[in-house]
Amino acid sequence: MDIMLLLGRFPFLNIDILQSRLVWSVRLRWLAITVFLLATITAQNFSDISLDFNKIWLTLIALFTLNVTYFFILKFVKQFTFAAELAFLVIHILLDLFILTILIHLIGGVENPIYLFYIFHVVLSSIVLPKWLPYIISTLVVILFGGLVTLEYLQIIPHICIVNSNVHKVFLFNGLVLSIFTITVYLTTYICVTFMRIFRNSKIEIDNMNEKLLAAEKQKDQFFQYTSHELKSPIIAVKTLIDSVVKNYSEAIESKPLTILKRASARSAQMLDIIKELIDLSHNKSLIPRVYSDKVKVIEVLINVIQNLLPIAESKNIQLDLNTDNTDYTIVGKESDFEKVFTNIIENAIRYSKDGGKVTVLSRVANDNNLQIVVEDNGIGIPKEDLEKIFDEFYRSKNAKQIVNFGTGLGLSLVKQIIDNYSGNISVESEVNKGTKIKIIFPLLN
Repeated sequence: MDIMLLLGRFPFLNIDILQSRLVWSVRLRWLAITVFLLATITAQNFSDISLDFNKIWLTLIALFTLNVTYFFILKFVKQFTFAAELAFLVIHILLDLFILTILIHLIGGVENPIYLFYIFHVVLSSIVLPKWLPYIISTLVVILFGGLVTLEYLQIIPHICIVNSNVHKVFLFNGLVLSIFTITVYLTTYICVTFMRIFRNSKIEIDNMNEKLLAAEKQKDQFFQYTSHELKSPIIAVKTLIDSVVKNYSEAIESKPLTILKRASARSAQMLDIIKELIDLSHNKSLIPRVYSDKVKVIEVLINVIQNLLPIAESKNIQLDLNTDNTDYTIVGKESDFEKVFTNIIENAIRYSKDGGKVTVLSRVANDNNLQIVVEDNGIGIPKEDLEKIFDEFYRSKNAKQIVNFGTGLGLSLVKQIIDNYSGNISVESEVNKGTKIKIIFPLLN
């Protein structure tokens, strides 16, 4: 059978989930063996129940041996296929049903309500098996228990009494128990199968919608990249021409037109920044998994960024401090990614701080082997209602626009995307007119 067709019938399952359920069933079987063993020891020593304890214990030994076999197979065989895992689970269910039937016979048959344990396997098979296969398991359950009750009723095999009763010889009682048991088994199967069919159909529909969303996202990213690249060249050409005119003919141009040309140049530069950040954002949101091999010395990158931003801070009379130890922590990645993150965050802290303010950058390593970079300022702060939106594309808070009327609104979106790509985290605390504290966390190499 084609593996994709097989997987299509099990939209909720994969090899990892199946193996986890196999491990779970092994552990549950250890519990069942322990409970049965303790119960029989208790019955032998503290009750008048007369059972063939030796046969019960032999059956438990067989179950123990089987479970040990399962345990070592799961421990040492790591490369199971999906079909092999599924077949292994079905074998689990079938062998458990046969062993459970033997135990039910040895501890009272129809007299002992432990036969309700069959329901566990009915539910499990209804969850993991498709279409009509759960009904085959349910039919097997009914045949096993019905056959046991019938054989004991006809005295073909001995009935073991636990309450000195002859109910196993009463046709009406046996018929009533088997009828209720059969109805319960098939009704349980029908309910579970129906719910699983609904869940599977929902999962298939969700997967289809997700594929369409991913395709739309891919088209959007491709549009961003294409449009950005197409716009970049003509805007560079326009800015170059304007700058050339300003540089070479400024003395011949009147003050008002010259001011307009300078504004056009500034706007062109702003547009180029937007295009550059759009390209960066679309690259970082690529659906292709990123594979890094370079080891980046993060603190070294941070120091270089701060040195590059010092002239901007000094022009506003802002104190820019870095507190770190002498350790240069290493992360596998791309140096330019960390430059973008640190530049965006620290430059924003400087930009939105008042003259004479202070920006502090702190690096430290937490006990969980995560590198924390904290950037704190005493600037304008961010309104509470804007905190959840600051990582949205093109979003800028109102008070930020009042202080600086230009900006792409893409910087923090890019920062968030890069940090997510490195399985990191970014959090923001802020209060208007008191400042902002941004904490970035990156997992370090072990």
